[in-house]
Amino acid sequence: MALFVEKIKADSGFELCGRMIRDGDSLLVFIDEVGRFTIPGVVLTSVLLGLGTGLISGPVEGVVRLSESGKGFYMDIGGVSYASPVERVRAVMRGDQRKGPVSRVR
Repeated sequence: MALFVEKIKADSGFELCGRMIRDGDSLLVFIDEVGRFTIPGVVLTSVLLGLGTGLISGPVEGVVRLSESGKGFYMDIGGVSYASPVERVRAVMRGDQRKGPVSRVR
C-alpha cells in the first residue's frame, strides 16, 4: 500500500471583492454589492505618508489607514475591513496600472 502526503493550503484571509481606479487626484474604489467610494488626493497622500487616517466618502462613511507594517492599505467601511497592497495603490495613482484589486478581510 502506497502512502501519500496531502498538503492543505492555508486560507489567505482575503476575498477579492472590488477594484480601484484613478480619477484625477482621487482614488475611486468600487466594492461589489456595497457601492462606489471616493478617497480625495489630499487624504490619500497623508495616509500613504503614514500621517494618520482619513475619511472615505460614499454611500456609507468609512476610514482609510495603513497597516502596522506599512504594506497594506485598509479601508474600514460599515464595520467591514477591505484591503489592497500599498504598492498597487501607488502604481494606480502613478498611472503605471489602470486598476488595482480590493479584497474583503475575513
